[in-house]
Amino acid sequence: MYKFSLRKFIKINIFRYTKKIICIWLLIIVSFCFSRTIPAGEPLPSEKNKSDIVFFESRLAYPEPDFFLSGSSSELKGFYFGVGFRNVSLIVSDDVTISNSDGTANGIGTNLGYFWEEQALEYERQISIIDHTDSVSYKTQTGEKLEIIQNNFWYIIYPKISMKFYLHYGAGIQFTKTRFASVDSIKSYEDEIAFGAETGISFFLMSNLKLLYRFSAGRKIPFLETSNSSTFLKQSLLHTIFLNYYIPL
Repeated sequence: MYKFSLRKFIKINIFRYTKKIICIWLLIIVSFCFSRTIPAGEPLPSEKNKSDIVFFESRLAYPEPDFFLSGSSSELKGFYFGVGFRNVSLIVSDDVTISNSDGTANGIGTNLGYFWEEQALEYERQISIIDHTDSVSYKTQTGEKLEIIQNNFWYIIYPKISMKFYLHYGAGIQFTKTRFASVDSIKSYEDEIAFGAETGISFFLMSNLKLLYRFSAGRKIPFLETSNSSTFLKQSLLHTIFLNYYIPL
């Protein structure tokens, strides 16, 4: 018969329960370790939101300074120069009207100016060689082709319409030289002084590039005429589009 052994029974059961207890403690220790490392590897919601805010704040685009607002920048003061294409209409001796709408065939205009606080001083030079269908007479000379050189000095006001648009108007003195183009002698020029007025608009394509339209009219100053003097160039009308480069100071 089978003999019950208490010592053997106790030894088997103690070993079995010891194994179970050790396994339970191992499971508890492992779960505790993982429960501590998982939250530490992921930032808290508040910390994540703060990091997102810092990330977006570091990439904010600040607007560039507006150079065209009055008093906001030194770019309100500077030099400009450029070339212009024009439509020329002249009234010469004997009230003959000569015009030419080709802005490039007979040369171009040039200008150089100094701009400050919505006003400017400008020097403009226009050279025109114009053909006429009929002969034009002046004193003892006749011809069909005239050469006119105009040196204009303007004082101009630039009221601002918007950030890039400016209206302009001004007055000045025109020093003109007129002769028949077939004559080569410098002494053949007729020197005259005229009063000029101008108006138009200007638009800044970029901060350093300006497009300017000008309508200018010049008329010989009456009080400079004498009873014996005759006028070669009585009146000039010019429509000119200038492309100017602007240099701020």
